[in-house]
Amino acid sequence: MRRFRFWPQMALVLTVAVMNGGCILIPEIKDRLVELAVSGTTSAVFTVQGSSTSVDETTVVDVGADLDLAKVLADAGIDVSQVTHVALSGVSYRILRADPDASREILNGAITIQRAGGTVENLVSGLSAAPGAVSGYQTVTLDPAGVGVVNQMLDDILAALPGAPANGSATFHLTGETTSNTGNPTDFDFELKITVSITGKITVSVPA
Repeated sequence: MRRFRFWPQMALVLTVAVMNGGCILIPEIKDRLVELAVSGTTSAVFTVQGSSTSVDETTVVDVGADLDLAKVLADAGIDVSQVTHVALSGVSYRILRADPDASREILNGAITIQRAGGTVENLVSGLSAAPGAVSGYQTVTLDPAGVGVVNQMLDDILAALPGAPANGSATFHLTGETTSNTGNPTDFDFELKITVSITGKITVSVPA
């Protein structure tokens, strides 16, 4: 019996469609600019291994190549000239490979960032983590100085498109102390993920 409930709606649609002298109305289509938000990510993996319980690892990331901002924009249909904003939206980490010591913890950790020839700035401070077990991504609190370095780099990457930026690489340095019940040396993989937010205008066709 439920099928009869749809008949009044169908009749109404048909009535509207054949108005104006019995002709079917075709809506006018117009192009409009709308703002679209997309995101991109890049990551760095620190393999923490040593004869002590301290953490002191450095890795270099070619953010310009790994993020591939040109592809992110192309996939979203956003022209470079129509980008209205690009900035760091968040940083998170996960334990990619667990330390053999399940009780292992990182205390007073920090992550710094430096572009070639630039100043070393804190990106993350007061980091605590439990590398004794594999984990999903965990968000961290960011230091404004490090955020500024990332955002300037993103601006430079965007300005250089479709070419590669002259300075699109950054050095990330992970430090800290670990505690454990065994006191064994460290042996785990720590992955840092950087998420970037991009907004831009695209043209869409909509009924007037």
